[in-house]
Amino acid sequence: MKQIRIIILFILLPGFAFSQKASVLSLQKCIDFAIENSYRLQAKQANIEAATEKARFDKFRGLPKLSGELAGENHLLKPYDFSQVWASVHADWSLGDYLLKTDRASRQQVQTLKLLREQSRLNAIEKIASLYVAVLLNQKQKEILESRLTLMRQHYNLALSMWKAGLRTQLDVLQTQSAINKIEQDTVRLAINGDQLKQEMARLMGFKNASSIHLQPINTDHLTSLSTNSFDLNKHPLVQAYTSKIKAKTLETEAIKARNYPLLSLGGGYFNDADPTADGNYWRVNVGIRIPIYYGHQNLHLSKMMHAQSQSLSATQKEIRRKLEIHINQLEIKQSRLKNLLQIQQEQQKTAKKTVDFSEINYKAGLITNLEVLTAQQELTKVSMEMEASRLDYLMNLIEFYISTNHVDKIKALATPESGAFSNKKTLLK
Repeated sequence: MKQIRIIILFILLPGFAFSQKASVLSLQKCIDFAIENSYRLQAKQANIEAATEKARFDKFRGLPKLSGELAGENHLLKPYDFSQVWASVHADWSLGDYLLKTDRASRQQVQTLKLLREQSRLNAIEKIASLYVAVLLNQKQKEILESRLTLMRQHYNLALSMWKAGLRTQLDVLQTQSAINKIEQDTVRLAINGDQLKQEMARLMGFKNASSIHLQPINTDHLTSLSTNSFDLNKHPLVQAYTSKIKAKTLETEAIKARNYPLLSLGGGYFNDADPTADGNYWRVNVGIRIPIYYGHQNLHLSKMMHAQSQSLSATQKEIRRKLEIHINQLEIKQSRLKNLLQIQQEQQKTAKKTVDFSEINYKAGLITNLEVLTAQQELTKVSMEMEASRLDYLMNLIEFYISTNHVDKIKALATPESGAFSNKKTLLK
């Protein structure tokens, strides 16, 4: 029975592997894979773990430190020799670290690193999303060229039959064949570019084989109806990270004052004294305090340095906010312009398609030349490609807006069947 199960397993495994290999990847799935396999994010997580341990380590600076001592010594004197052995315990306590809680700066650094990791996550999402859109555009362009190639071959057969019938010259056949060869070359170039894009995607998602990349198409028609939400730049992870850095620097500046607080020490132990002239064994307890008196102007210079660093961080944060505001405003303007451009291109494509239909009819009637037919088809191809590029450019612009405004949850809804965004609709060139 066990052998039968093993045989069945070997039979089913290849089919299961093939189904996995041929599975269609949505945009959200690609994002999940990219985040899971991002070495940068793994490095950021390791930094957070290291900073967390440092914060735990710094917490003990404000607690008493205990140490023990077990020692002995011999006294070699002329009249006699004797030895002493003792055991003692000592406690040292930094009041400044305890009262000012100097470990707060380390804890704040952990929060900073978490926010910087979130920014790296946004960067990873933007990178994989741009590749996703680039692959979709590449596939759409290949579909358009394949559609035109089909039309050109039909036109080639027409030109060939008319040449054989003596109605057209051989030049028409050669011109059409040359146009077909040009389309085939463009198709090969697109295939090369598509393979490179998929290879990069595969590596970023942890796949070894780029042939396993099969993307879920996105119908971009509905995107122009989506509205952009209001945003608060104070909630952007990069802005928050610098706010956290400034807070940590303030806590570090406060911690400098701990150097002016006294250090307490407490100790005690038992002494085994073999000195024949002494009173014998005894217990000893000691209490001490070390008060800082003069360290030059170290604390003053440290405070000035921390203040200057805080000013640098604050200016950097303002620069980041300004760049984000500019970028978001540019995205909003581009979105509005692309919406208008798509309306124009849709009308232009309808006109170009009618032109191709009429050119074929007029060519058969001998009213126009072959070059005019080829030009009309080339114009339709150009318009169709430009329109698909504009649609996917609009999609990428929307994704960048969601990332810049920290609304990455809305990216997932762009390609869900429930929202009507998922489609396998073919290009209008057909």
